Amino acid sequence: MTNREIPLNNQQLKPKKTKRKLLQQLLVVVLIGLFIGFMRPFGMDQYTLLLSMSYWVFTCICGYLIYMPLIILGHKYLANSVTKPWHRVAISSLFASVLMSLMVPLIGWAFFNHTLLLSHLFLLALPDTLVIGSIITFVSMLQNHLHNQKQQLEQSKLVIEQSQKVIEQHQQSQDINSIQMDQFMALLPLEKRGQLLCLEMDDHYLKVYTDKGQHMLLMRLKDALLQLEGFPGLQTHRSWWVANQAVVSVNKENRKMSLLLSNHLEVPVSRTFAEAVKANLAL
Repeated sequence: MTNREIPLNNQQLKPKKTKRKLLQQLLVVVLIGLFIGFMRPFGMDQYTLLLSMSYWVFTCICGYLIYMPLIILGHKYLANSVTKPWHRVAISSLFASVLMSLMVPLIGWAFFNHTLLLSHLFLLALPDTLVIGSIITFVSMLQNHLHNQKQQLEQSKLVIEQSQKVIEQHQQSQDINSIQMDQFMALLPLEKRGQLLCLEMDDHYLKVYTDKGQHMLLMRLKDALLQLEGFPGLQTHRSWWVANQAVVSVNKENRKMSLLLSNHLEVPVSRTFAEAVKANLAL
């Protein structure tokens, strides 16, 4: 069973509607504006709380409508020359801050009837817009990062659930272990699919080693072991699982034990799993 045999509508999660995502981001911007308005920085304590909050909410919304389009354009047109995403964001934010510094005097004139001296107020507003713009940019990128992680986790769960259904449908006529392995390999890029050697838990990610290389999945080791239940292998450590066929030799030094694999990787064996490892490998 290969990935193409899974129904197309189950291979990828449908992205959330752009309108809903925009409203979520604008809500975060409004909350930031309310918080800054409540704090009344930069001499705003001379005005009423309502006026301060109104000013900062409007300013933050204007900043969002200036910063985010420029950041999107920066990712689109600077991708070839600027490889790191954070560098593209920084460059785009700098240009956005210049535009925002021209907008701030106009907003101040509208709210407080300030004298409109763009050349003078531009230089005064630029440091503030750099700070506020950096905050808005950071919060928006953090939100996007968490959203992407959630999508990856949901996709992994969806593939696992789908694989369980496929196993139930084919358990009368096909080898269950083979189906489990095919479904697990479907989570990897095509160029990394091959003979499974071992799994390593790395924080919230799972590093999958095959004879074609390695790949990181947003998955728990516990979930992966359930997916590979019945496949010949053993857990050697709370963070490691090894396929039996990948073990080349066993290394012992005093009370420490480790396994040398066919990809020249040395996997530790903890005391908790030492006896099970010895039994499994007939040591």
